[in-house]
Amino acid sequence: MGVGKILGIAYNIIPVANIDKSAEWFVKHFGFNIRNQREGYLSLFRDNRPILDLIQSDNETRAVFEINKKKRWIITFFTNDITTLHTYLKLENVKVGEIADEGKYGKFFVLEDLDGNLFDVWEHHDCELNY
Repeated sequence: MGVGKILGIAYNIIPVANIDKSAEWFVKHFGFNIRNQREGYLSLFRDNRPILDLIQSDNETRAVFEINKKKRWIITFFTNDITTLHTYLKLENVKVGEIADEGKYGKFFVLEDLDGNLFDVWEHHDCELNY
């Protein structure tokens, strides 16, 4: 009998204070669709691809950590048009950082959701991603 292998990541769970408000925010700004909704929990998909699961947290735990007293994200989203997305989010008053162009490593910016969860957004045209 063979050994089981990890084939990928099934989902990433993000803690939120209000599941309905957070789901509405993600759907509005990123066009995700909601699946698997039940009490205090739901999945956000892009078409048939799972993106995030939101779970209603009963404390202030958030999906961030710190390095040298600077908050860092744990999830990076991939985009094919970082400039347009960044401009749109700024117009929608989403908390976004500036776009950083790191040459061969691509372009990045950080955004914050309603609960203070941080996400990195990445555009890179010279890498192969299966999504």
